[in-house]
Amino acid sequence: MSYIFYAWLTAITYGIGALVGKLATKYHIKNPWLFNIVWAVLTLLFIVPFALFYHVGLPEDWSSMIVLGLANAVSSITFAFAFYAVDLSILSPLSNMRAPITAIIGVLIFHEILSPFKWILIGVLFVAGLFIHADEKMSLKAFWTKATALTFVWILTSVWFNTMIKVASNHNGFWEVSLWSNLLMVVFLLPTIPFFIKDLAKTPLMNYSGIAINTALWTAGLLFSIKALSANVSISMAIISLPLAMILTMILAFFAPKILEKHPAKIYVIRTTAAALMFLSALGLSR
Repeated sequence: MSYIFYAWLTAITYGIGALVGKLATKYHIKNPWLFNIVWAVLTLLFIVPFALFYHVGLPEDWSSMIVLGLANAVSSITFAFAFYAVDLSILSPLSNMRAPITAIIGVLIFHEILSPFKWILIGVLFVAGLFIHADEKMSLKAFWTKATALTFVWILTSVWFNTMIKVASNHNGFWEVSLWSNLLMVVFLLPTIPFFIKDLAKTPLMNYSGIAINTALWTAGLLFSIKALSANVSISMAIISLPLAMILTMILAFFAPKILEKHPAKIYVIRTTAAALMFLSALGLSR
C-alpha cells in the first residue's frame, strides 16, 4: 500500500475519532477529568499488545522519558478541557497553530533563522486563528475568551509534548517511547482522582462506549501515521493535518443541527476560509 493511502487512513480515523469523542463529552461524560483519565488508561491498554508484540523493553534514558510522561499528562489535561469548552469546528483547525509556535521557539531557544516569507506565514496563522472563533455576533469578545485562552494553553503544552517526543526518541526506541510515556502519563494523572472519583462511581458502563471508540480510532490513527511517516514526511503530514473533524462537524450541523453544534452558514464560511489559510500557511512553514 502507498504511504498516501495510510496518510488518508490516519486523517480519517483521527477526524472520526474526534467527532465520536466530542459526542461522548456532550451526552455521556460531563466531567473532563473523568474523560481524561479514561482516555489515558484506554490508550495505554490499546498500546500494550502492540508494544509486547514488538518486544518492547525498558527505557535507556529514564530522565527524558519521565519528562515526556509529565508533558503527556499536562497536555492531555489541557486538551480535555479545551475539547469540552470549544466547538470542534474551531478546535480542529487550531491544531495548525502548533507550527508557528514551534517555529518561534526554534528562533528563541535554538537560534534558528526564518525567512521573511515564513514570518509572514506566521502572522497569517495568528490572524486566521482569531477568525476561527467568529460567532453570530461577530464581536471582538468572540476572538478572545476563556475558551480561546484555554485552547492556546493546550497548543503550548502540545508543543512541549511534541518536543519531548523528539528528545526521548533520540535515546529510546519507538515502542519504548509509546508504551512508557503513556504509562507514566497515567501515573502522573493519579493525583487527579479526587476530581472524578464520584462521577466514576455514578457513570453507567455503557457511557464509556464513546470514549472507547474514540480511543480505538485514535490508536489506529497512530499506527497508520507510523506507516505513512516512515515512507514520507512532508506529503503525509499535509494530508494528516487536514481539518477533517471540522468538515465532519459541519456536515453533521447541516443534516442534524441539534446533535452537536449549529451556526449560520456565514459563520462556517468564515471558519472554513480561516482554516484553509491556516492549513496552507502551516504547510508552507513545514517546508
